[in-house]
Amino acid sequence: MRPLSHLAHPDGDIAFDAFHAFIAPALRAAARGPLLRARHAGRACGAPTGSRWCADCEATADDLLMASFKRLRSALDKVPATRAGRPVREMALLGEHLLSADAQGQDSSAWAPRLREAGNIAEPAWLRAARAQLVHYPLRHLEAQTRRADAVRRGAAARPDRDLRQAVWAAPLREDPAGLEMLIMVVFRIRRRVSDPFQVPDDLRERHGLTHAEASRRMGRALSALRTANPGFFAANIEEPVNIEPPTDPQDAFAADRLHARATLTRLLTTRADEPDPHATRRRTYRKVTTAVCAIGIGHQADPVAVATQDLGLAPEPAGRMVRRLALLVATAGVDWTDRVAEFADTSVR
Repeated sequence: MRPLSHLAHPDGDIAFDAFHAFIAPALRAAARGPLLRARHAGRACGAPTGSRWCADCEATADDLLMASFKRLRSALDKVPATRAGRPVREMALLGEHLLSADAQGQDSSAWAPRLREAGNIAEPAWLRAARAQLVHYPLRHLEAQTRRADAVRRGAAARPDRDLRQAVWAAPLREDPAGLEMLIMVVFRIRRRVSDPFQVPDDLRERHGLTHAEASRRMGRALSALRTANPGFFAANIEEPVNIEPPTDPQDAFAADRLHARATLTRLLTTRADEPDPHATRRRTYRKVTTAVCAIGIGHQADPVAVATQDLGLAPEPAGRMVRRLALLVATAGVDWTDRVAEFADTSVR
């Protein structure tokens, strides 16, 4: 038995052993959602073998646990104060309980499942205090901090919006307010692993009085200008994190159409993490049909109409119309690009 009173034991090793038994299950459960969203686009996180998380998430969980432990140990020496200079009531309450006679008879492992619960008014006040201060408080900015840390680790900017708005090298980009806003949006969409980061949202487009075609052209020009102004920033924040190539030539008469076609295909083929099974199944079928269209485009034998008829349950005539529309999108977006996106989207959701 590791009594809760051991969390206040003078020996740090003994204290951490009890702390780990009590806090770790709840902390990991609470951290799981933010880490999945920040690092895995909402999909499952797992080690190659066993039931642990991936190495990065395990390291993050360990760091969070140690930070929470240090926070408690520091509070036992001196209760932290609020901005108003008053002691943090929950930490004071928790410290009093850990030093009480009751804590000597309470098993850390036995109380751990109750700490994982959402909490209720009937539970002990010290337990609510432990959950608030040692579990939720360390995680309050976890998702944003993880995204930023991962971006910096791969060489991206910690504050890309600040760089684009203030850096000397970005001065030419700020001459186009709409383009600047699009660039900031793209960087953060990529960081959040949005499936179609280059699609200009309607609110941004309407705010600047742009049509869909104009918005696509402005996006293309802004991306090209960014690549010219700072190739390193472009590579780290836009080019390397995604498998989608943005348009690079603003003089290309087909750039806007190509961007629109690629955005449409990305939305059509990519399954979102929270998507219901029927929609995910339909997207898998779209990928099969699109792959067949691409196969014909590179000279291989394939029958996309038959795939659409069999897998989507369409009659031959509507299946043919669907394939013709897909073929037009594929031709505009590029056969090789579409084939890569379909393959990536298929493997990323398995």
